[in-house]
Amino acid sequence: MSDPVAHSSDDRGLAAENATLYRVIRLVSSSLELGPMLAGIVEIATEATACHACFIYLVDGDTVTIRAASPVFSEAVDAVSFSVEEGLTGWVVRHRRSAFLRDGLADDPRSNYVPLLREEDFQSMVAVPILSRGGEAIGVIVLHTRAPHEFGEDVLNLLEHIASLVSGAIENAQAYDRERRRVDVLTGIAALTEQVSGSVGTGALAATVTGGARALLGAGRCSLYRLTREGTAVELLARAPEDAAAPVARTPADLLMDPALLTIPLIAGEEPLGMLACAPAADREFRREEREIARAIAHLAAVALTRVALIEDLTTTNTVKDLFEALAAGNAEFAAAKAGELRCDLSRPYVIACATPAGGGDTSAADWSATAERVGLALAQRASRTAVEAGPGPVRALIVLDHPARERAEALLEDSRAVGAEHGVALGLSGVHHGAEELVRCHREAVDAATIGRALVGAGGAVGYGALGAYRYLVHIAPEDTPQDRMRDAVDLLIDYDRRRRTALLDTLERYLSERQSVIESARQLYVHPNTLRQRLARIEELTGLSLEHDDLLSLELAIKLARLHRRPLPAAG
Repeated sequence: MSDPVAHSSDDRGLAAENATLYRVIRLVSSSLELGPMLAGIVEIATEATACHACFIYLVDGDTVTIRAASPVFSEAVDAVSFSVEEGLTGWVVRHRRSAFLRDGLADDPRSNYVPLLREEDFQSMVAVPILSRGGEAIGVIVLHTRAPHEFGEDVLNLLEHIASLVSGAIENAQAYDRERRRVDVLTGIAALTEQVSGSVGTGALAATVTGGARALLGAGRCSLYRLTREGTAVELLARAPEDAAAPVARTPADLLMDPALLTIPLIAGEEPLGMLACAPAADREFRREEREIARAIAHLAAVALTRVALIEDLTTTNTVKDLFEALAAGNAEFAAAKAGELRCDLSRPYVIACATPAGGGDTSAADWSATAERVGLALAQRASRTAVEAGPGPVRALIVLDHPARERAEALLEDSRAVGAEHGVALGLSGVHHGAEELVRCHREAVDAATIGRALVGAGGAVGYGALGAYRYLVHIAPEDTPQDRMRDAVDLLIDYDRRRRTALLDTLERYLSERQSVIESARQLYVHPNTLRQRLARIEELTGLSLEHDDLLSLELAIKLARLHRRPLPAAG
């Protein structure tokens, strides 16, 4: 005959278990919020089993982390994490089997001691895997109790039922969390995109990108770098927070090889532009999804930097154009304002350069545009602050000199000679000037020097305005205004004679006059014997009817310079 008391006890136990499971079902059906649901499971399991502590671990890759715990251990939530290769909890994950220890928890070889959990206070433990629909362990429910209380088989059975009911809800909640995070990320990136689109200038854009990246990634700090023109070094554009110490970097490799940083290159099309470097907050690493977010932000930044650079280049081009148009028109005040917009400090010494095709070349030629671009780039690299207009007409450049001005101006002239010779242009450099009021004069000197240079430098070179002597007084005399006198006739005769006979009588005469009729010095400069020079001078007198002892040699010298400026010789007669 059956024992009615035992039947009554079994019925009460079954009823209690069913009531607990109904509570679990109602809980997991009521919300997709993972945190509140897991906290509710901890509460239900604690009440149903009279345990001293309940923990729910969730698996993330190769790691298990406490995601819910009894209130006394609330500080362990999200703080206790270890490998699935460690501890009894890791064993349950690996083997997907429950573990039941009635006593000797501390002595079990599968245990690992976690001070925060005060496991030395516990005697018994039961750990049940939470299995996904596919049979993989996605979590573990763990109960602890102090001696002399022990868990029975009924507790293990109840916990396994709870785990089976909770597994689907956890998967759904995790999927919901992933989608919500994805929506939050997309919303955040959309908001960042709008902010970036409204940023004016590289500085504002970089600050927006670093601040937005730090917020979206939960990073400790973010820095944005731009490649230098040569592409071998980087320069810091912005960092967030602003008072954070940016990574010390001189080259892209410094950032890419830093193991403490998540560094994403900024690439527009196939062109590398810079680097987004982010450091995680303390005691954490970037997850895969955060790395994807960083890549999306880097792409956004690359596109935005390209757009801003185009706008800034166009704005700069227009400002430079306005500067030189104002100088040509003689409007020094407006030109000075434009120079200020270009950050050219006119209180420092400066020069203006002007370049035109050498010899008989013309700025309308098909290849001039490419040549002007190369010359403009070469001039821009000659100083830390320049404003360059590279065509479509002459190349013009305002160059602020580094101190000391005299040595820098001499070096610039020497560099310019090499640039002119390399690219086949006549480069004219003004004198060194200071102050906005000198701008128009400085520009005029450069244009005049370039005009004179076309007559003097042959296939290409450079001349400085200060060394042009009498040419400075003749440059504005038009060909039709040249005096028609015997000096011009004599020069034209020598030009024609040299062209037909392939001689250099005009060069000989010009050198003789510039050396103040010194036969010895002139012969030395021309690399001829003094007697050879005397023979040439006699031939010049015979051809022209001039007397190099009695005629007005100053007028003769000026006539030669005018012929040079106007790029004669004249066509041969008959």
